[in-house]
Amino acid sequence: MIEFIIITRIKKKGTVIDMKTAIQIYGLRNHLGDEIKETLKRISGMGYDGVEWIGVAGRTLEELAEMSKEAGLEIFSRHIGINEILQRDEEFLDTLKTLGFKYLPIGALPADRRAGGDLFNETLKELEIFCALAKEKGLYVMYHNHDFDLNYIKDTDKRELDVLLDSVSEELLGAELDTCWLYSGGVDPAGYIAKYKNRAPVIHLKDCVKEGGRSGYRSVGTGVLDFEGILKECDKAEWLCVEQDAPAEGLDEFECARISAENLNKLLGR
Repeated sequence: MIEFIIITRIKKKGTVIDMKTAIQIYGLRNHLGDEIKETLKRISGMGYDGVEWIGVAGRTLEELAEMSKEAGLEIFSRHIGINEILQRDEEFLDTLKTLGFKYLPIGALPADRRAGGDLFNETLKELEIFCALAKEKGLYVMYHNHDFDLNYIKDTDKRELDVLLDSVSEELLGAELDTCWLYSGGVDPAGYIAKYKNRAPVIHLKDCVKEGGRSGYRSVGTGVLDFEGILKECDKAEWLCVEQDAPAEGLDEFECARISAENLNKLLGR
């Protein structure tokens, strides 16, 4: 078995950026049954370097890692939720690190645990403990935003996501910024990435229609987002991770993933 990682270098205004591309497996969640190995091979054949996992698709972490590597895909990130944060399972963290995972994005927090919620302060304490433990294990926790994370906290001019990120040091908590949800939340994706680029090693690239992601997703480069401008602000990112929550325009999930890979590779000069 030959394992490979393709490192892409793009030049923007004299800046050299080392990039790796991945796909968030959520977009292909309906193809992770008996055909999971074929699904991973098809992903690799599209030119993606890695795969970001959410859950384990009924398998062990070890099985996912083995199948990903057999397909030539690097494993680097796995989404977690509030339960993992509260449980602080050191064996789970040790296993992730041993298998090669590096990043732990929090997929979302319940409304009462987000900034402005009744349990926010309690959640901050739990989050700082978990993030510090993960850091000791060599893992970096990040928060993956949705559009609702850009809501203003009642009677303030502060957005929920800003308050969360301002409340925990960047050494402990990063930001897995999602371009579609930033746009849908009412902010400029490129500008917001520039604001937090020092704590954003993984960027989710997701496109959508003019009305936002809740009205329709699109493959990267086929919607309204300015990815040339976005990529200029990704100079601190290690991974660009494509995600499309649902297929669109009459295409299936694989065709959407292929189009995203093709358009992203063109942007990266591959």
